[in-house]
Amino acid sequence: MGMGIVLLSAFAFAACPSFDEGVEAAMRALVDGVDPVPGFTVAEASLACSDVNAPQLARLWLARGAALQLAGDEGSAAPYYASARALAPGAFDDRLGPAVRATWEAASLGANGRLLANRPLRVDGAPVSVFPAELRAGPHALQAPEAVWARTVFLQAGEEMQVEVPQGGAPARKKSPLLAILGGVAVAGAVGMGAGAVSQTEVMASAPDTEFLEAAWSTQQGLGYTAIGLAAVGAGGIVLHFVLP
Repeated sequence: MGMGIVLLSAFAFAACPSFDEGVEAAMRALVDGVDPVPGFTVAEASLACSDVNAPQLARLWLARGAALQLAGDEGSAAPYYASARALAPGAFDDRLGPAVRATWEAASLGANGRLLANRPLRVDGAPVSVFPAELRAGPHALQAPEAVWARTVFLQAGEEMQVEVPQGGAPARKKSPLLAILGGVAVAGAVGMGAGAVSQTEVMASAPDTEFLEAAWSTQQGLGYTAIGLAAVGAGGIVLHFVLP
């Protein structure tokens, strides 16, 4: 039963991609000389539904900067490196090589810009509720978890950026019927197994010998235990469908 509920719970939370896995996929792509965009897409999509901290974001900006430098745009890479170092000075990944490290070490922060928002939000993992907020020039991750909303922005030196954050509360979403369907299928299987277990009583009643009786008894036990397990998994799936958002 426990394993069944664990598996059903995994289905329920599979919708939010992993930030760390996305960043690592992008990093590996850069090292292997292939397109890092799919990894970036996963990482940035996860910002709307997961908490991230400064060291995690530093790795994203490092990878973004490396992607620009390796594509020949070293100048545009520098602000990403500077922002990454400001968040986590030890975030450099040696797989990127000495040329990227040299640019990373030489990058420096520019003048600040200002951010204005209509609602409190998290900036680079830290809560901000007073605006305008002075922020370093460069990339920033903006999140409003209660609204399932996030953006990555690039603030220019001296810029005053206005962002509109949706009203708090997750937007209405159609609940997936997956858990209910899985639960229903499991319950139906339990009913079938239970009926099979009951039918073995009649088989045992007409058993011609002890060997046949023991075989029928063993079959009944197997069907009965399977029915109990399926019923538990089915009930867990149906309960999770109504309890989880």
